[in-house]
Amino acid sequence: MKRFDRMAERRFRIPGAILMENAGRGFVDHLERAFGRVEGKEVVVVCGKGNNGGDGFVIARHLVNRCATVTVLL
Repeated sequence: MKRFDRMAERRFRIPGAILMENAGRGFVDHLERAFGRVEGKEVVVVCGKGNNGGDGFVIARHLVNRCATVTVLL
């Protein structure tokens, strides 16, 4: 995945923050299609270090924006 991120950043000049934002929003969109609305649900997001952890924080923010109760574990 890191390789694809680097390629998108270099070849298409897409900043890493934009890639992360799109991935996070896309994940939450997919989550809602698969399991229904997250509004009012309790969700735990586990974040590691590096960009994957950053993706987790973006996901958590999108979940909060959609009225889920979110706990982030580091």
